[in-house]
Amino acid sequence: MKYTSLPMISKKVQHSVVAVWISAVCFILLAPLHAQVTAQTVNIVNEGVPLQATAAGDGQTDASPTVTSLPSPSPESTELANLRAKYRTELSIYRTDEREFSIAKEQYLKLQTLAALESSVQATRKVMLSRTAVLQTYLEILRLMVSNTSGIDVDEKAALIQQLGNGIDRLKTHQQRVEQAVDRNLILASVQDFNTFNTAVVDVSYKSLSYIAYGRLQTVYDKTVSVKAEVLANVEKEEQNGLRLGEKRRALEEIDRSLASTKQNLDAVRSTFQPTQAGRVQTFDASSYGNTIEKLSTVYAELYRNLSFLREVVSK
Repeated sequence: MKYTSLPMISKKVQHSVVAVWISAVCFILLAPLHAQVTAQTVNIVNEGVPLQATAAGDGQTDASPTVTSLPSPSPESTELANLRAKYRTELSIYRTDEREFSIAKEQYLKLQTLAALESSVQATRKVMLSRTAVLQTYLEILRLMVSNTSGIDVDEKAALIQQLGNGIDRLKTHQQRVEQAVDRNLILASVQDFNTFNTAVVDVSYKSLSYIAYGRLQTVYDKTVSVKAEVLANVEKEEQNGLRLGEKRRALEEIDRSLASTKQNLDAVRSTFQPTQAGRVQTFDASSYGNTIEKLSTVYAELYRNLSFLREVVSK
């Protein structure tokens, strides 16, 4: 909803419209933070990557962060809802395959028979296929979320979507390789193949999450600036009491100063996504994502305070 000045409407009604606008922006501000807190509760930050898996030989595969708890565009599209449902199913299959792999490995270590070895090899192949499937869906979810998130620079968004697409294509190539792996040596070669691009999957996942979190608060900032301009226009036009007009002008000037600080903080976060002056490309992981969320928490607090100030000005 876009608020425009309505010269034929009374001051009371105009202020009501602005108040509704402010409430809508507050809702936009609150929703992603709640989702981010939920996401952190389920260890998106602490668990590493979606399925940060090591070589199958050591039998360790870590469960992925829960994509279904990631912040999502509002309202959620049917496509995104379907991808989330697909992810939940694939993640369940992966975890079952992972347990079966662990059992097969233990059996081989205990029995040391050819039959046990064959079972272990087939279980390894199976868990690698399910891992690849759920990773592809994870990146597809991130790609759609990045595409639907306002507040991200157009060129940076396009580059990130391309990176995610490259990651999905690489996973498809890996999947074909695993499907063709019919013996132990080919399975081991597939494990080594995964290790050549696993770090890139980690990087683009956390880079996407960082941009999504930043983009949503950038959108709230842009809407807050727009609301502030509307409030100022209404104050200048409608306020008849000179003392009250001066009071409101000073309040809006204070909001301007605060918004300028918020913009600097947002720009500082965005700069951490860019290559350094020396040309070194930034890397993204659990630690960098945690730092981004921490910095954006300050931005969130500033935006919430400014929206509260605007509501106060409108209500006077």
